[in-house]
Amino acid sequence: MLFGVRNTDNTPNIHIADTQLERKREARFLGVIMDDKLTWSKHIAAVRSKMMRYVGIMYKIKRHLSIQIRLQIYQSFVQSHLNFCSIIWGFAAKNHIESLFSRQKQGIRAVMPGHINYFYKDGRLPEHTKQFFNNNGILTVHSVIVKNTLILMHRIKHFRSSVPQQICMTIPENAPTANSDHVTAASWLAEYNTTHFRSSMFFKGPLLSIYAVNANVSTLPTLFSINLFKSATKRMLLNLQSENDDDTWPSFLLHNIPGLRRSQRV
Repeated sequence: MLFGVRNTDNTPNIHIADTQLERKREARFLGVIMDDKLTWSKHIAAVRSKMMRYVGIMYKIKRHLSIQIRLQIYQSFVQSHLNFCSIIWGFAAKNHIESLFSRQKQGIRAVMPGHINYFYKDGRLPEHTKQFFNNNGILTVHSVIVKNTLILMHRIKHFRSSVPQQICMTIPENAPTANSDHVTAASWLAEYNTTHFRSSMFFKGPLLSIYAVNANVSTLPTLFSINLFKSATKRMLLNLQSENDDDTWPSFLLHNIPGLRRSQRV
């Protein structure tokens, strides 16, 4: 597989011991499907397909199970796929993430009570899923990606021994902190605010970590307990996704990560 954003069809064939290597456009590695342009579209499409198979089954057995059992099934067969390696594929194009969000909401509709179809029934509108998300502490796919990214960044910074060294090295020492601005982080921006890194955890991870500090998620107790940090992060994300009224989703943090300040001046 040859990685690159440009067309590589004219790349010469590669031989080893007079044997031509077969070129692949995609490959599965540790459960994640990589494509040669790293758009993660193939993996996300596979996740959508898996989710829909389970959602169809959930609709059929819904009336035979209690809400508690339905929630457990949802967590096992829908939410778990959104959690798996989300740091890797989670910063894909917005339309890919939104397609997963649509499937996730269909999974919620297979769990929640009431008139949940997309069509009108006896003049009644289908019930919105937002309130059910928040009442049951379920994170949207956008929030799942942000949460897992923040947990990894927190581990790298404060629980470094719990993270493999190779992963720690992906976040350089000159990565910005809460006190950084465009001037003090100029060298980091020059390297990571580029086409190759801009849509990745390497660029957005430090920016999300700064947001967590400013939102008082990274407090003194969380420096000594990763579980406290996980709980604080989830509370913050649930509060963010509950903003606006019950029929309108807010602008998700994943797609609106604040950048660095232009200068130290207030």
